[in-house]
Amino acid sequence: MARVPLDREQTAPVHRTRRRSSDGLTGWLFALPHLSLFVTFLLLPVAYGFWISLHRWHVLAQEHPFVGLGNYQAALADDIFRLALFNTLYFVVLVVPTGNLVSLLFALGLSNVKRFVPFYRAAYYLPAVVSIAVVAVLWRWLYNTEVGLLNAYLGAVINGFLRGTLGLSSVLPAFRPLPWLANPSWVIPSLALMTVWWTAGGNMILYLAGLGAIPDDYYEAAKIDGAGAWSRFWHVTWPLLKPTVLFCVVISVLGSFQVFGQSYVLFSPGSGPARSGLTLALYMYQQGFNQYEIGYAAAIGYLLFALVLVLTVVQFRLFGREKEGAKG
Repeated sequence: MARVPLDREQTAPVHRTRRRSSDGLTGWLFALPHLSLFVTFLLLPVAYGFWISLHRWHVLAQEHPFVGLGNYQAALADDIFRLALFNTLYFVVLVVPTGNLVSLLFALGLSNVKRFVPFYRAAYYLPAVVSIAVVAVLWRWLYNTEVGLLNAYLGAVINGFLRGTLGLSSVLPAFRPLPWLANPSWVIPSLALMTVWWTAGGNMILYLAGLGAIPDDYYEAAKIDGAGAWSRFWHVTWPLLKPTVLFCVVISVLGSFQVFGQSYVLFSPGSGPARSGLTLALYMYQQGFNQYEIGYAAAIGYLLFALVLVLTVVQFRLFGREKEGAKG
C-alpha cells in the first residue's frame, strides 16, 4: 500500500522545532566550558563563603558551631569595623569624584591635541599597568617627610617662589614638611592622591572612547548657533557622555571600596598610625589570615558586598531617572 505524503504545512513546524532544539543544544555546548568555570570558581565559593560566615569558624578549631547572623551582628557592633568602614567611605568620597574629574580633564585635553597623541596616551596610561606593590613602594619614598620629593617640591614652590620671588612672605606662612604617612589626618588623603595618580589613566581611555563616539555634526551645529566652549561641553558633550560617566563611576566605586594594597604595602604589617589606614578589605584580611577568624572575616566580606551592591543599584536608579527626565 502506497504511503500518503504529508503536507509541507504539517512537516514545517516539526522541522522548525527540531532546528530550535538543535540550536539550543549547540549554544549550551559552546557555553558549557565557561559555565563550568563560572559555577566552580565563582558560584560555589560564594555560596560556601556565605555558609562559613554563619559559623564561628576558627582555622585551628576542630568544631565550627553555627551562629547564624552572630558574626554580622558582632561586626556591626565592632568599633574597629566601624573605623574601617569610615576610612573606606572617606577614601571613596575622595577618590571617585577626584579621579573621574582628572580622567575626564585628561581625555578632554587629549581629544584636542593634534600631535604626539599616542605618546601622551601611553604616558598617562602607563601608571595603570604598574603593580600596586610597586606604586606603593614608590610613593612611600615620595611621601617621606625628610627626603621625599613632594615636600621638596612644595617647599621650593612655597618658600622659594611664592615667598621669595613674589614677596608673599608677609601673608604666606613658611612651608614645613608635611607628615603624609605619620599624621592620622593625612593618611587617607595620601592614599587617595596615590590612587588617583595610579588609576586616572584607565578611566581616561574610557572617556576618550566616549568622546570619540560623539558625532562632530553636533559640535558644528552648536558652533553655528554661537555656542562657546563651555556651552558645547555642557549641552553637547556632557549629556552624550553620561553613559560613559556612569560606567566609570560605578567601576571606580567598586574598586575604591576594595582598597587593600595601598594600605597593606605602605603600612605593612600594620594599618597606619592609630589605624588611620585601616580599610574594610584590610580588616577582613587581618581577621581571616592573621587572627584566623574565617567566619568573622567572611561576614565582613559579605557586608562589604551588600554595601557596594546597594550603592551600585542607587547609582543606576538615579541615572535611569535622570535619563527618563531628559527624554521627557
